[in-house]
Amino acid sequence: HGGGRMATAHDVSPPLSLSTTFTCPEPGSDGHVYSRISNPTRERCETLLGAIEGTPSSPARAVLYASGLAATFGALSRLLPSRVAISGGYHGTHQVLEQLQRISGGANCNPIPLPTPEDAAAVLREGDVVWLETPRNPDCHVADVAAYADAARELGGVRVVVDSTFAPPPLQRALTLGADIVMHSTTKYLAGHSDAIGGALCVRDAALASELRADRSAVGSTPGALEVWLLMRSLRTLHLRVERQSATAAELAHWLDRAMPDLTRPDLAVGLVHSVAHPSLPSDPSHGVARRQMSGGYGGCFALELASEQAARSLPAALRLFRDATSLGGVESLIEWRRKYDDAISPRLLRVSVGLEEAAHLQEDLQRAILQVSAAA
Repeated sequence: HGGGRMATAHDVSPPLSLSTTFTCPEPGSDGHVYSRISNPTRERCETLLGAIEGTPSSPARAVLYASGLAATFGALSRLLPSRVAISGGYHGTHQVLEQLQRISGGANCNPIPLPTPEDAAAVLREGDVVWLETPRNPDCHVADVAAYADAARELGGVRVVVDSTFAPPPLQRALTLGADIVMHSTTKYLAGHSDAIGGALCVRDAALASELRADRSAVGSTPGALEVWLLMRSLRTLHLRVERQSATAAELAHWLDRAMPDLTRPDLAVGLVHSVAHPSLPSDPSHGVARRQMSGGYGGCFALELASEQAARSLPAALRLFRDATSLGGVESLIEWRRKYDDAISPRLLRVSVGLEEAAHLQEDLQRAILQVSAAA
């Protein structure tokens, strides 16, 4: 019974428990019964993620899900607001809102335009949810989490949920800024190797965490043990990966930004870049907010707009080191013409997810390919 050479408590690498069911625990104990409800691998990973998302003075509780959208559904179905203040962002979030509107006959989760923090008192009312995706997909706009949290507290009865997929710890810790719930698509930076789909909600309130777990068990949105184990493996290198990706993305964004106005430098893709969006750029409208709340770096994604739609559509296939693929946050660099999946996005925009390759190599690849597709266009 867990002793001797069969014990795993001293394993340096956390073990993977694949069991779906467990011998009934002794009366009065809190052992595992059935993996849809609880599982040793999942509980260990939730403890680890909670420690990463929280701080010693502000602990967090993590609840894992089968996907980021399952986590989004879990948060909104538990809070069940009549209105959700939201501005653009990931199209999947809006699909979840549509599902909850349909299920409720239009009574719940109706989107309203996100007001500024200054206008929140005039727009929001008790029971509303403020949904902040920051940095936002795909334009990397940064919302002021602390300002919205302050406004929500003054109003009373308003919850703030932050989708922090683009900026996991140590880049950003939204719970410490006053958010009620932080959502992650763990598929992205947290798992970080493009091999494990999952989602997570992180909260400070122990009672809310218990309610979310009960809802998860009832709905059946529990993640598989292998995906959770892969996530736990990846969390052990999270800080190293995202800090490197963030630094490389900032370096590339600054290089591309410098290329825009200078039409006399043939060594750069000058005149071919329409715009670059990354919170690290001093010219970015949300740079000041990002400096305050993204203490660990500005994120590994940036948005690049070329001078024409034709060039933008052609760029992914012309690159050698960047893969033409959706998703983001993995160790490999990816790029996609975002209009392919979201018709609200500019047809000139490309979302770039920077991996762990050398910055100089990625810059050379971008320069060659931008010159190539722009000449063809």
